[in-house]
Amino acid sequence: MIRAVGFAGDTARIPWLIGLMPDEKLARLVGESFSFITGADLAWLDLERKPPENFESGPNDNPEDEDVSMDEDDGLPWPDQAKVHVWWTVNAHRFQPGVRYFMGAPPSWEHCLQVLKDGYQRQRIAAAHYLCLLRPGTPLFNCAAPAWRQKRLPERMN
Repeated sequence: MIRAVGFAGDTARIPWLIGLMPDEKLARLVGESFSFITGADLAWLDLERKPPENFESGPNDNPEDEDVSMDEDDGLPWPDQAKVHVWWTVNAHRFQPGVRYFMGAPPSWEHCLQVLKDGYQRQRIAAAHYLCLLRPGTPLFNCAAPAWRQKRLPERMN
């Protein structure tokens, strides 16, 4: 549900997301959904907090632990609820109710190309999907291609 709210881009759900930020199991995913809608980089804007004490992410060194799966939220910032709330209070006026937002703006061809160039991996994947939706028949941008190829492709898509 949290991920779907981020993909939907509905700013009416921002207060709900902010309310979930203290939950250690959900915090990083909630922060990512918040960023998907608002475009706010939690780390760059200093809207993050330190990870909880004794938090372990992903596989550990215990040979008897059978869980070797990677933490899919590894690398995502831990949002600081109070700081994010203040940021939203100051910036909410920039977002119109009833408008879908993706990375701080309504999805458009130019905006999605910019996210392909500057976004993080999951943001870039979403931008690639938006490009296909915005212009049916557009081939899906390969976000798994080597970096040098990915840098050249958006220039050709203009």
